[in-house]
Amino acid sequence: MRILFPCLAALALTGCAASTASVDSADPCARPVLIPERWLNDREVETLWARDRHALLDCAGKVETLSGRGPV
Repeated sequence: MRILFPCLAALALTGCAASTASVDSADPCARPVLIPERWLNDREVETLWARDRHALLDCAGKVETLSGRGPV
């Protein structure tokens, strides 16, 4: 019984480690835009927002295609 618990814990940890790696590699979407740690002017905010928004719309199209659903 003393050996059973460490064996089960090791199996659970290895199972979780393998499942998270496959989820990260299957993500069709770009990561969010990184915002610099300084004050931004209006033009920079709009540019970063537009870049993030376009990536989000592109991601939605990829997810719909991968799921087999058509655009709504």
